[in-house]
Amino acid sequence: MKIKGYTLGTGTPLICIPVTEVEQNKIYQAAENATAQKADALEWRMDWFAGADDWKQVEETLNGLSEICRNVILLCTFRSKPQGGQRRITEESYIRLLQNIAKSGRADLLDVEASELSDASEIIRMLHSQGQKVIASRHYFSNTPETEQMRQDLRKMQSDGADIGKLAVMPDTPLDVLRLMEATACIKEYAPDYPLVTMAMGGLGAVSRVGGQLFGSCMTFASAGKASAPGQLPVEDTLMILNKISESMRQT
Repeated sequence: MKIKGYTLGTGTPLICIPVTEVEQNKIYQAAENATAQKADALEWRMDWFAGADDWKQVEETLNGLSEICRNVILLCTFRSKPQGGQRRITEESYIRLLQNIAKSGRADLLDVEASELSDASEIIRMLHSQGQKVIASRHYFSNTPETEQMRQDLRKMQSDGADIGKLAVMPDTPLDVLRLMEATACIKEYAPDYPLVTMAMGGLGAVSRVGGQLFGSCMTFASAGKASAPGQLPVEDTLMILNKISESMRQT
């Protein structure tokens, strides 16, 4: 899948920097900083935004971000409280927000918490009908599920019609990290053209954030200041490690 000249699903994982500021002017400053640091994508975490309940404020901020992100992918995410976000939202309000963003045409990618919706496939079809590309996501902030459950989660995202499937887990042991990477590799073997974004959070999971080229994850999240999830590496370190891995792979 290609967005703004970027190809997702092959080669070195893209680097996405989350923006978690509360005020509009600080959101713009963080976005400018992210684009200056060679990010391939920017994730606007709308659940952090003070005006998230007011569509006019969201739309205004989204319009500004789309101008800043002319040459990078703009991913819009409202992370709900059950999925590790900053606030709760009713399903009705969440769907309305997704619809409004899709209609605006400003977001290159829109995060959909498929596990929190009563009919994720229908919502994704609706968003696709408005020309919106979708990344379906599921987060386990307290555990790492069994390997088969992780495979099922990713397969369900694909069957629901998401353009990209995203899975994040919290490992207790190094084996948990290996199982996530195994599940990712298995899905890539089963559906090689389906882009995946997977990561193990926390310090134990750091290797999963830079090993995507080996195991099949097409994007990694790195911090440029404040991290949006446990274990995110600084963008400059992430870029260096990814470049080293790519260089080593070209030499083999």
